[in-house]
This record gives sequence, structure tokens and C-alpha cells, in this order.
Amino acid sequence: MTNNTIQSVFSSETLSEWLMHLEKLHPSAIELGLTRITEVGKRLNLIHFDAKVITVAGTNGKGTTCAYLEKILIDAGFKVGVYSSPHIHRYNERLRINLKELDDKAHCEAFAIIEQARLDISLSYFEYATLACLYLLQQQQCDYILLEVGLGGRLDATNMVESDLSVVTTIGIDHIDWLGSDREVIGFEKAGVFRAHKPAICGELDAPVSILKHATSISADLKLANRDFSFSVIDQENWSWHGQKELSPIKQTLMPMQNASTALAVIEALAIDIAPKQLIKSVETASLAGRLQTISGYPCDVYIDVAHNPQSAQYLATQLQRLKAEKGEDCKVHAVVGMLSDKDMSATLAETNLSITDYSFVDLNCFRGASSALLLEAYQHSQNHNTVTNNINNNGNNRHNVTCFKNVQSAVDQVVKSAAASDIIIVFGSFHTVSDILTNWQG
Repeated sequence: MTNNTIQSVFSSETLSEWLMHLEKLHPSAIELGLTRITEVGKRLNLIHFDAKVITVAGTNGKGTTCAYLEKILIDAGFKVGVYSSPHIHRYNERLRINLKELDDKAHCEAFAIIEQARLDISLSYFEYATLACLYLLQQQQCDYILLEVGLGGRLDATNMVESDLSVVTTIGIDHIDWLGSDREVIGFEKAGVFRAHKPAICGELDAPVSILKHATSISADLKLANRDFSFSVIDQENWSWHGQKELSPIKQTLMPMQNASTALAVIEALAIDIAPKQLIKSVETASLAGRLQTISGYPCDVYIDVAHNPQSAQYLATQLQRLKAEKGEDCKVHAVVGMLSDKDMSATLAETNLSITDYSFVDLNCFRGASSALLLEAYQHSQNHNTVTNNINNNGNNRHNVTCFKNVQSAVDQVVKSAAASDIIIVFGSFHTVSDILTNWQG
């Protein structure tokens, strides 16, 4: 329980100074739990919103599911606010109102409000940012607000808000230090965003029993993938969605069909009346930075992707095989990889090994960043994951050409020099890796 002693209040007119302040406020970068943030949230009336709130949890696919929903709802004429994390290039990316970021001044003003309201309550960077963005969303008079969970669900800062519908996209193994490595336990934590007697959507194709049990225990109205809705591939270019109604054909893009299917289930659960042709067009034109994003200005195709765990790497590998098939048998795939040391690097690389011709591992110069030497060691371990299948990879053997670099840009520059015009370069492994290449690309 906090007292009401007013301490000296930080103030600044620059966003960079505010962000430095946030980083110094709390002893832990991550501290799961809702007690502190809920107390501040109540002071600012940030628990209940007039807008319809959709909270999106899941190991992977949160961002793309939000992007699909955002595009569908905006195209239908609604005002939509989205809070997501982490940002790739700039802090302002975390909050979008109808696809547009707010300026530095708005964020600074929101930080000042939170600073006044928190008194002596210590907040982590994520908690502080969440409160500030919720405050800004409250001012925007949105029709719909999409909240992307940061970590887990049950104890995540976003879960202090009373949502109208909750989503679990996928269940995989990540953030082991916080969530463990048991899918049933992880499923329970993610399902913590569900609300009693309200709609809940689970897009995981192999849902842990814990998700179903928790939904039943609180009488949530659960719609489950492959039971209440599904998607199917028609051919190499098209797919269809099956709910109470069917949408078909929908053109395949580089964005995951599974997450589009989940987003469509949300729209159906909310009974939003949108013409089928308009729904299909919105799904086909949705996009999100850092998800198989094309980087122009190079002599060959260069993509960036934030894939950083086995589940997301598996999807990335599938799409790389598809892109390679379109290019022809002469196409080689060159990977530039930088990862955080607390990720399952070996298992992640094992998923991409069969799709990659050669690797360039880079030092990731940030907190928890892995060295290229550590990545090389992880790669060597990854061979044990698929030694049988790896002997038929696109090199004709079970090893890749591997080079180590000090940073992302130097690796990309070198790979571009040796790549043919028909080749593909993929830069992946973490949000930090993608941020590094975008910083140089955008000048």
C-alpha cells in the first residue's frame, strides 16, 4: 500500500529524456503483476473504456492479428487505436490511431500525467509506457482499441483494462524464464486475458487443455480454431475461411493465414456487419512492419523479419521456401541473423536450416544480445535437431557456409556484394536486428 507523500516530479519536453527517465525508474526491466499499475490506472480512470477493447495475447502472431483487425475495422469506417510493443525503430510506433502515430509532444504530455499520478509507486518501463498510451487512447474517442499483450497475459500490464473480447493467437515456447516451458502452463497464463461471460477467441491450432478449462471455469464464450472456425488452402495463391459463413477465395500474402483466420473470427464474434468482398480486400491488403518486410534499394530481394523463436522461425522457413520456388532453382537464400542470448537459438535455427543456403551471424550490441560466436555455437547444436533431413538441404550436405560479423549492416553489405540478382537475403532473429537494418535504410 502506497502513501501519498509527493516526491520530486520529473519533467521534460523531449521524448528522449522521458524514455531515459523510464529506463531508470524501476530496478527490473520486467516485473509481472497488476497491483502497482492498477492502482495508478484507477487514479486516472484507465480501467474501463467507452470504446470496445480487444486484448490480444499469444506467443506469436499478436502483431499481425492486430494489423488484420486494424485494417478491417478502419476500412469499415471505424476509428481504431492500437497499442503494441516492442517498437522497431521509434517509440512512437507503439501507439497508432487509424494507422498514424502521435507526435513526441503528445507522448511527453502523457508521461507528465503519469508522473503526477503515480506519486511514489515504482513502475517498469513497460508499465509506464502502457499507462501513458492508455491515457492517450482515452483522449482519442476511438470506436475500437486493440491492446497487444507484452508478456504472458494474466499478469501483463495490459490486463488491468476490462476488455470486451480477448484473443489468444498461438501457443509456443518463449520467455521461458518468465512463463516456463510447459504448454499447459503457458496456455493458462495466456488465457488469463479472457473475461467472464464475454467472447474469447483462440487461434492456436493445437490448443492446450488449460485454455479450454479456464474459459469454461469463468464461462467465457470461447471460439476455438478448428472447432468453431478454420481456414484451408485452395491452391498456391488462394485460401478460404470457414466460420458461420465462408469467405473465398482470399489471396495468399506473406502475412500468416492463421492470424487472418483468427482476426476474422473476432469480427464474426462481435457481429460486425461488413460485406464479404470488403472483408476479403482488407485481409489481402493488411501489412505490418518487420514481418517479411521488403527493403528496397538493393540489387536483389532483401526481407526483414522479427522471427525470434522456433514457432515464428518455422513460419518464416515456409515462406522462404515459397519465395524461393517462385524465383527458380538457381535462387539462393542468404540469412543475416542476430538474436538475444536468452532465446532458444539452436531450436530457432533448426527450423530455418533447410531453407537457408548460407548464414551470416552478427554481434547484437544491446542488452542480452548474443555474440556471433554464441550464435555459431548454437548453429552447430542446431544440426543435431535435424541431422537426418539436413543432408538433403539446398547445399547437398548438412552444413552451411557460415561467416561472423560485428554488426548487422556490415553483414548485409558483404552479402549483397556476393549475392546474385535472383537471390534472396533475409535478415531476422530479433526486433533489435530488424531495427538496426531499418536505422541504416531509413537514413
